[in-house]
Amino acid sequence: MKEWLNNIRPPKFLRYLFFIAYSWYRSFKSEQDDAHRTAILFLSMFHMLLLLGLFMNFMSEIANSLGKFKTVLPICFLTGVSFYYLFLYRSKWTHIVKEFEHIKRREQRIGLIYLFMCFVIGFYPILLDMFFGIDLRDR
Repeated sequence: MKEWLNNIRPPKFLRYLFFIAYSWYRSFKSEQDDAHRTAILFLSMFHMLLLLGLFMNFMSEIANSLGKFKTVLPICFLTGVSFYYLFLYRSKWTHIVKEFEHIKRREQRIGLIYLFMCFVIGFYPILLDMFFGIDLRDR
């Protein structure tokens, strides 16, 4: 079982997004020692919110019948456990940093723009509803 857990790797886009977030947090003096934890927390929160949004929109009847607490808690737990095994278990994050260390600082800024765009696109329906009152759900 331990060999299998050691061989689990996140997909390449997730590894790249981790490296971009890690590099950005690493530039702050207060975050130099814990930049990997902050980057993992950022990515896991983004994925958790995305999963919750998908679950609440597409399975709203199940979510309403279970209650919000019983819906949110398992998704948070599963996201946390999966990101622990993808990045923190046996310091896998160090291998990801070594994998992308050849990327220059200018290219990392382009990746940061890509990360921001992924964030905006992921929350596009929520932003439309908040700022313009446009609801994309069929009701």
